[in-house]
Amino acid sequence: MHKKYLAFSIILILSIVSACGTGPSDGQPGQPSSQISEPEKGISVPETASSRSPEPEPEPTPKPVVETPSLPINQADVEGIMPVRLEIPAIQIDANVIPVPILPNGQMGVPKQFDQVGILSPWTLPGEQGSAAISGHFDHYTGPAIFYGLKKLKPGDLIILSDSLEKKLTFTVQSVEVFKTSEAPLDRIFNTADKSYLNLITCAGKFNKKTQEHAMRLVVFTQLINP
Repeated sequence: MHKKYLAFSIILILSIVSACGTGPSDGQPGQPSSQISEPEKGISVPETASSRSPEPEPEPTPKPVVETPSLPINQADVEGIMPVRLEIPAIQIDANVIPVPILPNGQMGVPKQFDQVGILSPWTLPGEQGSAAISGHFDHYTGPAIFYGLKKLKPGDLIILSDSLEKKLTFTVQSVEVFKTSEAPLDRIFNTADKSYLNLITCAGKFNKKTQEHAMRLVVFTQLINP
């Protein structure tokens, strides 16, 4: 069974997604691109005891933090899976899932290929208590990427994950929400509730060519409906 982290704090970082798309070209939208050549960037995630490297203790300074209660190791007998496939029938998504790490800058990685999605690992696994997180690109210069259609999802739509042994977990969409970059609620996206959630994350809004950023962040909040 996957072990939960002993404790973590959610730090309110201004950007939760720094590169989940590069914006369309000035021409007509094309088919989804499958390869990315720029450096891998990602989504800011809460710090954990497992993800931090030992550093000298600095002088205390005020900073905006929302802390969550400490969690016991091996909490509640909850069995999770490491997915290799993501299906979203409502928008015809059938994608490979690969693990993505917490990057040295504290952000969640994203796949290098635009037709794949990435599950944050190590982190909460789908099926465990808390919120698993999957990231995917919104678009590229040539047109839409794998998560371009997330904005079309509605409450009740199904998200299906399968592992390498074909064990399946099904989640149902609770809400699809768009946030300004500085207002993305990390305490919800990476929450530690006593139920099993899966949150899908991508970019949204207009692409700013100067800053190389999308204006908004889109999150699909889902909850497990079968064990």
